[in-house]
Amino acid sequence: MVIKVLFFDTSALLKKFIPEDGSDEVKWLTSPETKMTHALHFVVNDQVCKEFERKMRLFAKHGRISKDTAERVLRQFSKHHKETNFHIIGQEIISNVKSETSLDMVIADLNLKRGKNDWDALIYQSIVNALAYLGGQSHPILVTCDGTFARKVVEKGYRVIDPMQQSIDEIKAILA
Repeated sequence: MVIKVLFFDTSALLKKFIPEDGSDEVKWLTSPETKMTHALHFVVNDQVCKEFERKMRLFAKHGRISKDTAERVLRQFSKHHKETNFHIIGQEIISNVKSETSLDMVIADLNLKRGKNDWDALIYQSIVNALAYLGGQSHPILVTCDGTFARKVVEKGYRVIDPMQQSIDEIKAILA
């Protein structure tokens, strides 16, 4: 059986906890039934966790959600999802058959701007380094709602799921 590793960036992870466009697709994708049926493994990196917390606090500060809701979601993520449903990976190389890709190499390779796209660079670095050990058909799939970043990752040969742009049937086709 091929295990499909899905790397969630913050834009997609938020949709699991905050109702907005794409939330139904993310909730379906992360449901236990879908996870088991499609042999899925979910990962994030430390930057996604930090940005998730920052975004939740900003949502509360700007009145998009209550402070109580933000705190409840952060507790729920920390206690029930982080390291349980969403395994945290780093940026360092795991494979001994590939060379490690530095942040500068990622920025140049994806034509990103230092200081502006550092979060995207760290996500891609996690995918190419920490998930480099995947072989055969077990290639990582990026789950993001950032269209610009998604296009750059697709150009490098990776599959992308965009829950705001793709229906559940389209996501099933990507997972097949």
